[in-house]
Amino acid sequence: MEQSKKSLYIFAAVAFVLIAAAIFFLFVFQGKPKKPNAEEGINEVKELTEIPLANRPFVTLTPTTDGAEIIMSVENMGYFEGIEYELTYQADNPEATGTKIQRGSTGTDVNTKEPKYKKSLLLGTASRGVRSPDRGVEDGVLTMHMFKGDTEYQSETKWDMLQTGTKVTTIKSRDGKFNMDLPALGKDYWIIIADTLGIAPNPPFKAEDAKLPSIGVFAVGLELKKDANVSLTAETESKLYSYQQQDSKWKDLTAKYNDETKSMAANVDALAAFVVVSAPK
Repeated sequence: MEQSKKSLYIFAAVAFVLIAAAIFFLFVFQGKPKKPNAEEGINEVKELTEIPLANRPFVTLTPTTDGAEIIMSVENMGYFEGIEYELTYQADNPEATGTKIQRGSTGTDVNTKEPKYKKSLLLGTASRGVRSPDRGVEDGVLTMHMFKGDTEYQSETKWDMLQTGTKVTTIKSRDGKFNMDLPALGKDYWIIIADTLGIAPNPPFKAEDAKLPSIGVFAVGLELKKDANVSLTAETESKLYSYQQQDSKWKDLTAKYNDETKSMAANVDALAAFVVVSAPK
């Protein structure tokens, strides 16, 4: 009889453990949000160009006033379940004058359920509160990994950081598809020219009519005292829009088409993201 009771107790204990494990698996373990991982569960890697433009993230890179950090902002992320990135560049090698070294930052903390991701990325090193910023930063590349189901979508875009301001200056994107003639600004500013990957939220046109790349020119505290002139490559006469992130406003620019240079040009009163859009038929 005692042996029978003992067996019954053992059976009950095992059953309890199994039930508790099942409850944990169903309601606790499976209830945790799954974070996409490029090495697990990804069956296919595709280019971001396969995603409709309206569903692609809008990315801006803005240098701080001392050129020591980049403020990265990502909007329109909701289509994806996860996003990771690598921001890389070449910088002067402090240990070997005249040479360059590869530098960069990575991010895996993007919450695509939020309306905006914003993070400051240090260009250089910091120790005990003392920053040692990189100089001679060039050849910037932003690589994005965007996860949807078991598919990873990748993109690789270029960005360039420069200092300008005291003289009339022409700045341009690395691919030559964007030019901006800046007036003298009175003092030097750090500026980044970058592909924004997608277009800003709530455009006043159909997203599919935009002609990529959309190029952004970003800086902190830079106000134009005189108009600047921008031009973007356009195969046919189109429309030109700008988007100012500070006030989240789109502007339909008064632009002219140059058939010889195959570009749209306009005078602008602020730095912004610029995009060429097919003219309505």
